[in-house]
Amino acid sequence: MEENFIIDKKAKRILYIFMIIIMGTAIALVCWNILKSPSRNQFILNNASAMSFHGNVDSIYFDRQNHNTETLVLSDGYLYGIDPAWSTFIAVGDSLAKDTGTVRVLVYKDGKQVHVLDYKELIKHFKSKN
Repeated sequence: MEENFIIDKKAKRILYIFMIIIMGTAIALVCWNILKSPSRNQFILNNASAMSFHGNVDSIYFDRQNHNTETLVLSDGYLYGIDPAWSTFIAVGDSLAKDTGTVRVLVYKDGKQVHVLDYKELIKHFKSKN
């Protein structure tokens, strides 16, 4: 003998209202998170601004564990992953300088500044590709 499970109309309404409240809250939280999170470009600028390094490029290698990013090893031990657009401007023996709070990397060859690699320009390059 089989019994049917019957839910009365009042209980159904309560369940539907409860489901709508939960789903509405979840959607609102996701939308709020998307609106409040920094954009990709702002994230890049914030990370770049926080970096600080000064040293000579001792070696260059491709870091397979970091999406095969071209990585510079500086004389102070700092590992600096560079964008492919900048790889032609930097070679072993060059000096790099970047202070906290700036978004520019200064490249020196033979003691003379030859390039200014600017993260703001890099972001403009990203925007023009999309």
